[in-house]
Amino acid sequence: MFKPGTNALAEHHALVAEIRLAASVPDEVVQQFETTKNLYLYAWFVYRFFPVAEHQALACLELGLRLRFAAQLPIKPRKDRNWLPSLRQFLKFAIDTGAVRNEGFRQWRDQVDFRARQRYMAEIQNEMIARDLREMELDYTQASPNDQDREWDYLSILQEVLPEIRNSYAHGSTSLHQQVLGTIELVSEILNQVFEATAPQS
Repeated sequence: MFKPGTNALAEHHALVAEIRLAASVPDEVVQQFETTKNLYLYAWFVYRFFPVAEHQALACLELGLRLRFAAQLPIKPRKDRNWLPSLRQFLKFAIDTGAVRNEGFRQWRDQVDFRARQRYMAEIQNEMIARDLREMELDYTQASPNDQDREWDYLSILQEVLPEIRNSYAHGSTSLHQQVLGTIELVSEILNQVFEATAPQS
């Protein structure tokens, strides 16, 4: 939530400007993603553009996944030649084939680090009780994530939530909120993974 001030618009712009697609993402997807970012930016002036930006982000995601996996998706042809697989099907395929991984998401990495710190603090508390200590110095460099910390499966959440958000917009929605920057970031992280991106575009 931005606080009113002379730099608020600049901060709004900076947050979305730093989200970039990699050079390996096709130009037509990049163009649609830039449209998403512009909608988010202009939503500073037109609040109702926030959900439009989120819808555009998810449409861009579907376009990218279709370009990347349409020829590989194991779906039986249908009589309706205009029929296309859904975002849910494409996303599931990307996850099942390992093209999208938990490790590719900033939020997953942050959550794993948080779980490691929480576990470390619990271990310190237990040690204090066992040794009857009143205080101990915390060293968070010792809070290294282990396999248990990494068990959190962010992919299963995204696989359900993102298609539901997309469908709610596609079938008509009165949703009105500004918490869409996270969705834009998620879309960039998925596209960068599936196109095996490394170097961001300028």
